[in-house]
Amino acid sequence: MSQEEITTVEIAPGSDDDPSVAPTWYGAVIFLIVFLFTVYLLVFLSDREKELVFDDSIRRENRSLHEVRILQNSQLDFYTWTDRENNRVSVPLEQGRQEVLRRFGNTSER
Repeated sequence: MSQEEITTVEIAPGSDDDPSVAPTWYGAVIFLIVFLFTVYLLVFLSDREKELVFDDSIRRENRSLHEVRILQNSQLDFYTWTDRENNRVSVPLEQGRQEVLRRFGNTSER
């Protein structure tokens, strides 16, 4: 075999200049970019949704805790009826402590 015949056998006709190679690579790269961008957005948006749900639950708990604190502070700082039928009244905590000390004296002196 001559040198020319080996060269022609090694390089098959049309194998080095396939016109569909470049568009295939461009399409694959664009598809990969779009795919990765979509996956990133889905992960980001699902995390954002979890964060919004968590924030909403905290806000709801915060409202209920605020209502409980208002009720507790009103019980500690203001007069309220404990039992109207038996004329029982709750007095503010500090004022009740002062009244007990006035009536029974300071117990630490004994």
